[in-house]
Amino acid sequence: MTTEVGIFFRFLIAALAAWRLAFLLARERGPWNVFGRLRNAAAHVGIGELLKCVKCVGLWTAVPFAVFVHGSGWELLVTWLALAGVTALIDEWTRPPFEWHENNENSHASHEASHRDDTVMNQRDRKSMK
Repeated sequence: MTTEVGIFFRFLIAALAAWRLAFLLARERGPWNVFGRLRNAAAHVGIGELLKCVKCVGLWTAVPFAVFVHGSGWELLVTWLALAGVTALIDEWTRPPFEWHENNENSHASHEASHRDDTVMNQRDRKSMK
């Protein structure tokens, strides 16, 4: 196995492992609710925000996997950012698709009331322009 193929393989398995670890820490309960209790404990200590988002968790879980792949100095930094990027991409790919519920006026009205933004036209304005 050539060095390039070996590094590519190490990068691939490191990217999958970094995503899996980030997903476990941010979204899954785990056996005996281990990860759920970890998130609750982190929230009580004041660092709960660090474990809410797969992309955020993926940024720091990618560090040991970058060392696993190979490199030092700039190579290590680029590998770390690339692994964090792959973690973010996988998280986006595995999200459920966005669903538009046009007939749900109550939900739309409560959303508008909580998120007032004059730069965005609401649904009634768009219909009146047609």
